[in-house]
Amino acid sequence: MNSDQPLYEQIRSAIDRKIETEEWPANFQVPSEEILGDEFGASRLTVRRALRELQSEGLLIRVQGRGTFVIGPRMQCAVFNLPDIAEEVSLSGGAHSYRVLHHAILGRDSPARNMLQLGPDEVVFHSRLLHLEDGTPIQLEERFVNASEAPDYLMQDFARITPHNWLLRETTVTTIDNTIRAIRADEEVRKYLQIDESQPCLLLDRSTWRDGVPVTRSRFIYPGDRYRLRSSHEARSNRIIATPHAGKTR
Repeated sequence: MNSDQPLYEQIRSAIDRKIETEEWPANFQVPSEEILGDEFGASRLTVRRALRELQSEGLLIRVQGRGTFVIGPRMQCAVFNLPDIAEEVSLSGGAHSYRVLHHAILGRDSPARNMLQLGPDEVVFHSRLLHLEDGTPIQLEERFVNASEAPDYLMQDFARITPHNWLLRETTVTTIDNTIRAIRADEEVRKYLQIDESQPCLLLDRSTWRDGVPVTRSRFIYPGDRYRLRSSHEARSNRIIATPHAGKTR
């Protein structure tokens, strides 16, 4: 944990990560304040503040007389057409650039492997990119990729083709699941996106499968004031047309 952060925020971030990686799945009962205090070397008051932050973000729920639990499936968002960020920026008249923050094989002991729910012997690729429009950060992109479904992912040239377009071209996907929610970014994310701690962010979490086999898990974090999501659908049908809008608001 980052010792420069207040202890309650370190605890909040650590628990949030457990929920994101599904180490603590839906309906999981959170350990008591006393147990968490011993784990993090914190007072019950500090642990309680961290848990309240997570409750306010919609990640935990406290049930009187029973304890605190991880909330079930988050709001599902029917975003079927997620454009490539570079193309979005170009269409908005901006100049796209990026920074590769990480691009490697995940270690076998990494908790982040739970993102794909694969066996211990399966290889998981991980990439993290920061996308900018006219020099301003607009998206932090993190991808977990099943190596058996995309064996050449680590060899791609991001200057030639974005991860979005490469995966679209090289993988076969039969099922897509999208979840969208507002989050309060941790210190590391705030540093990359150049925002302060009072600014909310939008998290778009996307999972893909091929006939039940996990292919990718992708997390896109946007500064709340630099991203809009618009959707429309026909009132008498189940067909939904959704169009995300990235880029600086103008």
